Amino acid sequence: QGGAADRSGIRLRLSDRTDVRPLETMLLPAPVELACADGESGPLCDRAAAVRDVAGRFGEQAYGMVEQLNRLCHQGQEPATGAVQHCDHFVPRDGTVHAAAGHMHLLGRSITVQLNPQRPDGRALLEVPAYNFDEQAVLPLPEPVRVRAGDTLRVTCTHDVTQRQRLPQLRELPPRYVVWGEGTSDEMCLGLVVWTPGG
Repeated sequence: QGGAADRSGIRLRLSDRTDVRPLETMLLPAPVELACADGESGPLCDRAAAVRDVAGRFGEQAYGMVEQLNRLCHQGQEPATGAVQHCDHFVPRDGTVHAAAGHMHLLGRSITVQLNPQRPDGRALLEVPAYNFDEQAVLPLPEPVRVRAGDTLRVTCTHDVTQRQRLPQLRELPPRYVVWGEGTSDEMCLGLVVWTPGG
């Protein structure tokens, strides 16, 4: 209705070369554990009730994801509530990273993916200091980065639960303790690296 015509498209390139190596995507999830904001209250501000709500909307696998992330990233300890969450993942085999991306929902504020952050030669593969849900992209690295089996990839996300009071999509929803979930009113913390394993 009066807007510009859709000019999106796709291009497929074929090659008969036999030395082409496929790119793979490695997923790097981290927990989301956001308590209700100061001044908010309601039944879903209780974590257990919020997790049951997510499972009711998306199935038992949603409950499983919340619990698996806690076991993986916090070694099964009590969930650590907070705006900043991270998780370390180990590179399964040698390879080369070519690009990185981050995915959160509407409460996301920033996301990073770091290689070996605990070492002096550690480096950032992705830094998105002002995350925008509507402008997500896979970002090629300036140069490919070699990784070794056992290297650490750390994803760190910062969320802002007070965004719920400002965004029209969320403002009318009841306050809730926010955990990992499929809905836009839930949240995610997901780093992605695009790499070629091997050699």
